[in-house]
Amino acid sequence: MWTYRTGVTAFLVPVLAAIIGCGSVAQQSQPNQAPSAQPAAAQGGTNAINQINEALSLVSTKSSGSTLDYRIGPDDLLQITIYNIPEQEARATPRTIMLRVSQQGAIVVPLVGEVDVKGMTIADVQSELAKRYSKYIRNPQVGVLVTEYRQRVSVMGAVQKPGVFELTGPKTVMDGLALAGGITDRAGNQVHVYRQDEKGNRQSMVIDLMTLANHSGVILDDKNSQAVNMALQAGDVINVPQTGMFFVDGAVGKPGSYPLGRNYTLSQALATAGGVNPELADYSAVSINRRSGPERMETITVDLNGVMAGTKNDPQVRPDDVILVPMSGFKYFVKRFIGTIVSGVTVGSFVGGS
Repeated sequence: MWTYRTGVTAFLVPVLAAIIGCGSVAQQSQPNQAPSAQPAAAQGGTNAINQINEALSLVSTKSSGSTLDYRIGPDDLLQITIYNIPEQEARATPRTIMLRVSQQGAIVVPLVGEVDVKGMTIADVQSELAKRYSKYIRNPQVGVLVTEYRQRVSVMGAVQKPGVFELTGPKTVMDGLALAGGITDRAGNQVHVYRQDEKGNRQSMVIDLMTLANHSGVILDDKNSQAVNMALQAGDVINVPQTGMFFVDGAVGKPGSYPLGRNYTLSQALATAGGVNPELADYSAVSINRRSGPERMETITVDLNGVMAGTKNDPQVRPDDVILVPMSGFKYFVKRFIGTIVSGVTVGSFVGGS
C-alpha cells in the first residue's frame, strides 16, 4: 500500500505544476468573458426599496398636496364667485360662474374679458380678478375654487407602472411615484423632475429618494436652492433613473450582475454575490476591471486579505465594474483533483481489505 501511494505522489508532482500553471492562464483570460446575467438587488438595497415603497403607499391613501400650491392649467374647471356685486350689476356680471380653462391656459370672464391663468395658484387668480374688477366694482371680493382637476404628469423609469397620470387634485412628487405603483428593484438613489417655466425654459430638479421617503425631501436645482417635497405642475415629467450595474464572476457564491443601488465597497459587492468561496478563491489577486475610456479598460488588483484585515483600502464599486475573484490553482487542484483520488484510494483500500 505504501508503494502505491509513493507512485501516486510521484505521478502527481508534475501534474500539480501543470494544473497550477493552467489555472493562472485561465484566470487571466476570464475578465474578457461576460458574466452570467442574474439581476438581483442587494439586501441593503431591497430594504431601502421597501422603505421607500411603504412611505409611498401611505401617501397614496391620503392627499398630501395643498390646494394653495396647485398650479392651474388647461381643462381645469374653475368656479368664480364675486361676493359683493350690487343687485343692479348682477345682470352684467353673475355672482357665480363656472369657467373651463382653454388649451392655451386662459379663461374668458364676463366684464373683464380674457385672463391668462395658466401656472397661477388660486390666490394668484383671485388677486388678478380682484384687480381687474376694481375698475367696475368698488373693493371686489373674489373667490376661486377648482372643481375639476385635469392636469397630467408623466412618470417614467424604474417604477412599477410608468405612464401618464391625471391629477385629480393637488399632488406632490411622492404622490406621482405612488400613482406609478412605487419604484422597482432597479431604481437608483434619485428621482429627477423636469418642467418648463412660463418662458419655456426647462428646469431640472434632483431629489434623494431616501430623504424623500423620510418626508423631508431635499431638492437641488440649477441654482442650488433647497425645498421640501414639491407640488407637481401640469406637464411635469418624473423620472426614476435605473441604477448602474456591477458584475461579479469567479470563485463567489452567486456570480452574475447586480444593481448598484447605493454606494458599495468591494467587500459589500462580494457579499451581495454570495460571498467569496474560501476553498477556491485566490484572495491576493482579486481584480476590478473598469472602463476608463471608450476603448480602454483599467484593471485594479486588490489584496482581499489586506482589505479584510483592515490594512488595505476597500475600494468603491462604480457602475459597470467587472469584479473577478480568480481561483487559486493550488486550491483548485487540492479540492477537485487530489480530493477525488484520495476518495478513490480510500474506497479501493476498503474493498481490498475486505
